[in-house]
Amino acid sequence: MQLEIRHLRALSTIAEHGSVTRAAAALGVSQPALSAQLRRIEKLLGGEVFTRGRHGVRPTPFGEFVMSRTRAALGNIDDLLDRALGRAVPQSVVRFGAYESPLALEVVERVATLLPGARTELQVAYYTGLLLDCIATGRLDGALLADYPGFEVRPQPAVRYAEVATEPVHVALPAGHAAAAREEVRLADLADEDWALSPSDGTGWPEHLLDECERAGFRPRVRYRLEQTGMRTELVAAGRAVSACQASYRGGEGIAVRPIAGGSVRMRLLLAWHRDSALAPRAPVLVEAVREVHRRATQPPGTAARG
Repeated sequence: MQLEIRHLRALSTIAEHGSVTRAAAALGVSQPALSAQLRRIEKLLGGEVFTRGRHGVRPTPFGEFVMSRTRAALGNIDDLLDRALGRAVPQSVVRFGAYESPLALEVVERVATLLPGARTELQVAYYTGLLLDCIATGRLDGALLADYPGFEVRPQPAVRYAEVATEPVHVALPAGHAAAAREEVRLADLADEDWALSPSDGTGWPEHLLDECERAGFRPRVRYRLEQTGMRTELVAAGRAVSACQASYRGGEGIAVRPIAGGSVRMRLLLAWHRDSALAPRAPVLVEAVREVHRRATQPPGTAARG
């Protein structure tokens, strides 16, 4: 058995619906047939892609890796077919991308406001490199990106950039953690904790964090590598791990968010756009709009935003 496009689409549909039964209905096949196909795919890949539960399925840590590659591959295949078959994207569509950020939805709303005659589409991707490739090849008009000290984004000829902000990375702790009582947390104080981190994004995360932990005298014990923010949040709230998060992340029940002492772990937010895209003429205005979105999102709760 070889891995085929239809297998990738089956995996993508299962992940989208969170259920083999619902995915089978969407694909027009029987549930037993899709289950059998999934088992063959998992055997071929050498690991379990989805964990089954009472309420459906969700990707395993290995499955998170598989699904990130699957989504990227299907995006490239669909783009190839569109170009080969002449299915051009209408000029009235603006395609905007973003890394997984609490700011993404509000930023794309600002894009839509600046270009009211166009339909705005949002693509969220974990890998910054994928977003950059999509801009450079014209599959995206622009994107909100992030990079890290020592791992800065490399310029590409057709892509223009503007810095939105530089912000300190925070830590998410179980609310009952001893360090949650402090205004900020030293990395060294988390040396004995289990960590839940996202996998490498290819552009410096979590390598930048790991480097700073080593400078603080320890190598973090990363028990969980999960692409999905929701799963990392569940682990922190359950007291099973600590994690890193963006300054705009507000946590939730059972979670305390604190800055890292010294501000040594930092990230830079960038707005990128294709030089020939519909966004290009409006880029200076959009940059200021995104900076305002960021300022409002990162203000401490209860602080009035400045206009």
